[in-house]
Amino acid sequence: MRVYLIPSHQKKMSQTLTTNQVSSPYAMYKPETKVALLPYEVLRVASQFIYKNDDKQLLQGIHLKVDKNEITIGSTDGHRMFYFQFPINVLGFELKKDITIPGSIFKTQVKNATKVLITDDLITFQDEQIKLSSVPYRELAGTYPNILQLIPEKFTNNFEGKEFSFNCDYVGQFCNQVKKLSSNKSITFNGNTSKTPFIISAKWDIKNPFEDLEGFEAKLNYLIMPIVNLERNKK
Repeated sequence: MRVYLIPSHQKKMSQTLTTNQVSSPYAMYKPETKVALLPYEVLRVASQFIYKNDDKQLLQGIHLKVDKNEITIGSTDGHRMFYFQFPINVLGFELKKDITIPGSIFKTQVKNATKVLITDDLITFQDEQIKLSSVPYRELAGTYPNILQLIPEKFTNNFEGKEFSFNCDYVGQFCNQVKKLSSNKSITFNGNTSKTPFIISAKWDIKNPFEDLEGFEAKLNYLIMPIVNLERNKK
């Protein structure tokens, strides 16, 4: 059992709190139920691609999904999607249930954070040795869209004689994150046709806790649709 202080004026604002508002948990007794321990950088990146308005509250969240072999961290605003997948129960990382958490909590970068501990009502930022800060939160209720079904099963990458156009803001926003986490600062496009999603991926090798995990290549993945179907693409 740990001791937490949640000021009375913040109890009803848990979905929009940032780490600047709650820095240190002290005085209200509350039992902890561990939900997850996850890599901080992935959650921070996922928070950049959530829905910005209030009319679709569920899409303002980061969705955490677990199956038999892997954990998926994903987010979408309905136009593009970020996701990262890694093996379950490696390096101490774990997820006990599917859950959607408020993405706004991760908007402000937490210096030196490497891990995030999630309990039933508290998100705690940690480095390798100590807890840095904690934020109360409330799980976003509802059924999150099955974003994984949008990913093509395979890619032909047959682009000869074709052109594809993409929203430059969407591509640029993903590149801004890649520059922080990839040493070669490059992205790879995989796709099929102008009517199906493309996956833009990048190698994650800066601040990467999976670096020494044998047989696993850490990739940041970004699903985006072409926005123009040029006449020359039509057969």
